[in-house]
Amino acid sequence: MSWSEDTMQALRNWLAPDTADKEHPADDARFYLFIGHVGHDCHSIWDEGIAIDTIRREARELHPEWSGELLKKFVENRKSHGTELLDFLTSLREAGKVNELIPV
Repeated sequence: MSWSEDTMQALRNWLAPDTADKEHPADDARFYLFIGHVGHDCHSIWDEGIAIDTIRREARELHPEWSGELLKKFVENRKSHGTELLDFLTSLREAGKVNELIPV
């Protein structure tokens, strides 16, 4: 799995704010954009192990004050949510309905 620089920037944009671990609506929006980038790069399939490692590494770099337990819960919760979103995007793509979600 290879993420583009745009995807990595979306990851950093999502993780950077101090509220990233609170699931604030603005943070959720940044998370959804990140998942959209992952969906594009990986055709809606991600290697959960690599995703966890990458998200954990970036979060630890941006938030060294986060405890190990907070980081573990944060990454695991978002990983499962990200997988659900990618599954949803895949079902839309397979049904030919992606443009209904985001009209161009």
